[in-house]
Amino acid sequence: MRPKVAGTVALAGAAMAFACAPPARGPDSARREVTIATTVDLAGVNELVSGGVRFTTEVLDLLQLHLLDEQPDWAAHPPTLAPRLAESWQLSPDQRSLTFRLRADARWSDGTPVTAEDVRFTFAAQTAETVAWSYAGSKAGIAGVDVLDPRTVRFRLRSSSPAPLVDVNDGRILPAHAWRPLPLAQWRTGESFFRRRAVASGPFRLAGWRSGLGFTLERNPRYFDPDPRGPERVRFRVVPDPASLLERLLAGEFDFFDGLSPRDAARVERSPRLRVVATAARQFDYIGWNGRRAPFDDAQVRRALTLAIDREELVRALWHGRARVGAGPIPAGAWARDPELAPWPYDPDGARQLLARRGFADGDGDGVLERDGVPLRFVLLTNSGNRLRADAAALICDQLRRVGVAATARAVEMQLLTELNLSGDYDATLAGWSIDTTFDLRPWFHSAEIADGWNFVAYANPQLDRLLAGARATAELPQARQLLIEAQRILHAEQPYTFLWEPQRLSAVAADLEGVEITPLAALGSLHHWRRR
Repeated sequence: MRPKVAGTVALAGAAMAFACAPPARGPDSARREVTIATTVDLAGVNELVSGGVRFTTEVLDLLQLHLLDEQPDWAAHPPTLAPRLAESWQLSPDQRSLTFRLRADARWSDGTPVTAEDVRFTFAAQTAETVAWSYAGSKAGIAGVDVLDPRTVRFRLRSSSPAPLVDVNDGRILPAHAWRPLPLAQWRTGESFFRRRAVASGPFRLAGWRSGLGFTLERNPRYFDPDPRGPERVRFRVVPDPASLLERLLAGEFDFFDGLSPRDAARVERSPRLRVVATAARQFDYIGWNGRRAPFDDAQVRRALTLAIDREELVRALWHGRARVGAGPIPAGAWARDPELAPWPYDPDGARQLLARRGFADGDGDGVLERDGVPLRFVLLTNSGNRLRADAAALICDQLRRVGVAATARAVEMQLLTELNLSGDYDATLAGWSIDTTFDLRPWFHSAEIADGWNFVAYANPQLDRLLAGARATAELPQARQLLIEAQRILHAEQPYTFLWEPQRLSAVAADLEGVEITPLAALGSLHHWRRR
């Protein structure tokens, strides 16, 4: 599982330039430029140190390729994978090694071949303690990587697993020749180094970046699978204010924006310049309760808070039919979803009864419940720049007040929100995860991920730990699915998260753009095929 923050991170810094020569520009180059609006900036060019923000990961997918490409076919089974940098692969009969053959025509944008040494170098960086990649746990089942020849690389596996290809494929292949000069111990502070040496293996290369304002991608002339009709240049422009972004989008300043609110989508649909594309989002939004703080360390209190939130009303009021109420971390329609899992109902009377059983009462008549003289009062954080979440947080606080819970909404910049969450300095957080489809739930809910992982709600349940470890270890898909179903039922009962909704992904696309294919996996995956009528 590669959890990604479904939100924003802004990066401060200086403008960047590159010594690379620009690609040849044809007479129709003006028609072959695309301008994309975004509310956030690129967080970095090295995924191992730039975090797991969805926007950044989608841009990096255009620059640095995986060995294989995940396919959007995860309804009945874990997703299949198709060739990308690797043209073929073979699992040994004992399922203890995976051997990949790299494409002969794969080149970095500076002309250097992509080789097996790049793969070995990437694994060393992914697993280095000094780099401290947030998703290094996905590599725990790999004992080592051997270079057999410049185009052949072998992964030695510690044991069989239900999805060895997914674990091996997790993470983009990095350029050894460009990035090896910086010691791994300095990678956490090496962003300027990586920017200066941001060579690419994908369809685009980074041509310029003014941090906080935007960046530009240019066609990579050495990409092995070019589309001659695709864009030569793509400009990303950062517009933090959603209202301003919408007006500029409607005025024709931008060709694409991913992340429309349902309210804005209605205006975009009326514009002759634009069309709206709706897809499943592979995302859930949630409230994470800080289990380090009372009373959120009590599962019955957490359940009471869930019962007090009218999520159906939130979906109606905010999403206008473009979302469904959430029930757990695995979305409806996915191979591992518990078919019997249903969302907790809106039940304010049940919430009051549960809170009363946990010792809460309004002893002084001020409308706020107390226990041992301490009022049930907290701050609900969310990320600024997301108007829908801000509206949801305000509505949720109103609903909670009806059962005697004094909640206050507060919006902060996404980077600060992430820092507060990871440090444990918060009460509750309204956020979202954009998720992978192997549905390894360890990063969020396994107790081993509390200290240094993404389990910032500090949830710990030994039975759940065993189920997640078992699902991870078994090579039998039916058994893995049953273990994940049992895990979902525990999470449903104990509510470390209140699962709010599973939204659609809404994108605005210029009416004259063709070749735009938005899937549950990515909005920008087809960018090198976009073209104007």
